[in-house]
Amino acid sequence: MDRNVAVSLLVQLLLLAGGVLARSGQHSLPPLFLYDDFGHCEAQASVYCYARTVLRVDQFPADFVVPQIESMDRIVYKHRVQHLELGVCLNECEKELKGLTVEQKESLYQPQIPVNFTVAIPSELFPTMQDDKVRYETLVNVCINRRLRTRYNVTGYTALEYCRPQATKQAARPFDLLELLFLAISATFVVALVGASIVDLCGFNRDNVIVSAFSLRRNWNRLRAEPDSTLHRDLLYIDGLRVLINHLVIVLHNFLIASAVPARNYGDIETILSFAPLRMYISSNAFLVQIFFTIGGYLLSVNFLRDAEKHPINVRYIGNKTLNRLVRLLPVYGYFLLFSVSLNVRFDVNMGGYRLFTAENAICRQNWWANLLFVNNFLWPKELCLMHTWYLAADLQLFLMALALLVVIHRWPKSVGAVFLCGVVVSFVVPGYIVHQHRLHPVMPAKLSEVKYIVMYDPWIRRIYLPSYANTGCYLFGVIAGYLYHAIKNNRIQLQRSLLYKAIDACVTPVLVGVIMITSLWYTMDVPKPNLWVSLYSALYRNIIGIFVAVCFVRCIITPPGNIRKVLSSKLLSTLGKLTYSAYVLHDVVIRFILLNQSSDTTVNIPMFILYVYGVTALAFLGGLVVFLTIEQPVIQLIKPILNKVCPVGKVPVEQKHKEH
Repeated sequence: MDRNVAVSLLVQLLLLAGGVLARSGQHSLPPLFLYDDFGHCEAQASVYCYARTVLRVDQFPADFVVPQIESMDRIVYKHRVQHLELGVCLNECEKELKGLTVEQKESLYQPQIPVNFTVAIPSELFPTMQDDKVRYETLVNVCINRRLRTRYNVTGYTALEYCRPQATKQAARPFDLLELLFLAISATFVVALVGASIVDLCGFNRDNVIVSAFSLRRNWNRLRAEPDSTLHRDLLYIDGLRVLINHLVIVLHNFLIASAVPARNYGDIETILSFAPLRMYISSNAFLVQIFFTIGGYLLSVNFLRDAEKHPINVRYIGNKTLNRLVRLLPVYGYFLLFSVSLNVRFDVNMGGYRLFTAENAICRQNWWANLLFVNNFLWPKELCLMHTWYLAADLQLFLMALALLVVIHRWPKSVGAVFLCGVVVSFVVPGYIVHQHRLHPVMPAKLSEVKYIVMYDPWIRRIYLPSYANTGCYLFGVIAGYLYHAIKNNRIQLQRSLLYKAIDACVTPVLVGVIMITSLWYTMDVPKPNLWVSLYSALYRNIIGIFVAVCFVRCIITPPGNIRKVLSSKLLSTLGKLTYSAYVLHDVVIRFILLNQSSDTTVNIPMFILYVYGVTALAFLGGLVVFLTIEQPVIQLIKPILNKVCPVGKVPVEQKHKEH
C-alpha cells in the first residue's frame, strides 16, 4: 500500500514538474498577422471583423526574448507592447466559446487599454462602428484571448477597427453623389478625347480650343516635343534625374506598403532589417524627396531670374506663376482624390480590400479638405488621405516661400548675401531645434512596428519629415544654385576663383558619405535625449543632401557634359521625365490594386519583391502616360490660355533692360 502511494506521489510530482516545464516553455510569440479564412466566413454569411491586439511584454518570463520587437523600437521608442493584426470570423468565435462558462469568459476579457496603444485606423471613421463595438468587441476580445492563451499562453487587449456586415444583408448599394460625380467626370473626359481626336484626324475645325487640348495626337506630339529654348536644353538632364529619383521613391513605397500587408514570413523581413547596410539604405531614403525639393528650388530660381529680364515682377506675375502651378498640380491630383473618396471602396472585395481601399476611403472622406488646401503635411489631421501626396503640399508651400524670397532679392539685389545666409542658418536651426525639443531620433526610423501603420503616426515622420518648415534647406540650396546659374551665364561671377565654393565642393561629398555611414550607429546606440550632438547631427542630416545636389548642379554649369549627363538627357529619359508627376500621383493606386489579391499566407522573397517593384514602376509610368495624354495635358492646354488672359504678364521696357544691365 505504501509502495503504491509512493508510486502515485512520484507520478503526480513528475506530472506537476512536466506541467511546470510545459507552461514555462509554452510562452511564444504568435504571428503578427492572424486572419480567419475570409472566403469560408463569407460562405457562412457571418460578420467579419478587423482588429488589432496588443500584448504586454511584461507578461513573458524575464529571460524570454521578444524577437519581433526590433532594436530600433527598444532604443528609440522603448515600446513595451507587441501589436498583432487580426481578421476574425464571428461565427467561428461563437462556436469556440459555446462551451465556456460566464466566469471563464470574464477571466479572458481584458478591457484595460495599455499605454501607448494606437489603433491604426480609428473606428470613429466608420458610422456603423459605434453600434458594432457594443455588439461585438467583448466577443472578439474574449475569443482572441482564448486562442492566444490556448496556443501561446499569452493574452492581450483587442480593439475593433471595422466589421463587415453579413453577406446576406449586403444588397447592391446605389451610387452616391461623389461616385456619380467621378463617373460623370470620367465620361466627360472620354467623350471629349474621342470626339476631339476624331475631329483632329479628319481635319475639321483643328483650331478649336477643345480640339487642340483634347486631341490625343497633339498631346502625344507635346510629349515627344524637343526642347524649345537654350535653358531647357541646358537643364534637360534634370528630366532624367527625376525619372531615377521617382523610381527610387516608388521602390521605397513598395517596401512600405508591401511590409504592411499580411505575409507568412514577416519575421524574415525583420531579420533583413537588422543588417546595417539595409538600415543605412532605408535611412538614406529620406534624401529622395529632398532631392526633388532641391530640383524644384533650382528650376524656380532659374526661371524666375530669366523672367525678370523679360517681365516686370509684380503682383500679376506672382499670381500668374502661382495659378499656373496649381493648374499643373490640381487636375491629376483632384481626379485621384475624387476616386479615393468615392469609387475605390467598391474594390473592397476580399480580405485585403479593407486595409487597401475601405480604410483609405474613410480617411479621405473625413480629411479630403487637407489635401485640397495642400496642408496635409502638418501634424493635423492625424490620419492622412493619400499619404504620399504630402510631398505636393510641402513642395507648393516651399515654392511660395522661395518665390517670396526671390522677389525680395529682385527688389533689393544688394541684400542677396544676407538673405541667403539667414535662410541657411534657419534651415539648420529648425530641424535641430525640433529634434531637441521633442527628443526625437536624428535619422529616418526603419521600424516595422510603424510600417504596419504606413508610418502615419511616427513622430519623426510627422514632425521632421513632412512639414515644409523642416525642409527649407534643400529648396533654398536649389534656389542658390539657380542664382549662381544665372550669374555665371551672364558672366557676373567667376565661381572657379571663389575660395568658399572650392571649400564646399571639396568637403560636401566626404561629409555626405560620413553622414550616411553613421546612420546605422543610431540604431544600436542608446543616446540620452535631448542631446546637443544628436541635434547637430540631425541638422546636418536634414541639409547635407541639398548642399550636395546643389553643388552637382553648379558643377554642371561650369563643366562640359559627361557620360552621366548625356544618359540623363537621352530622349527616352527626357520623355519619361514628363510623366513623373502623373506616375507619382497614381503609383499608390497601382500598388493597392496589385496587393489586393495577396493572401495572408504569401511568402515574400527577394526575386518576388524585385519583380513586384519593377512591375509597379512599369505600370505606374504606363498609367502616367495615359493620364498625361487624357487628363494632365488637356486640362493644362484648356485652362492655361484663360489664366494668361485673366492674369497677364507684361514685358520689361527696353530702357529698363539697358538700365539693369
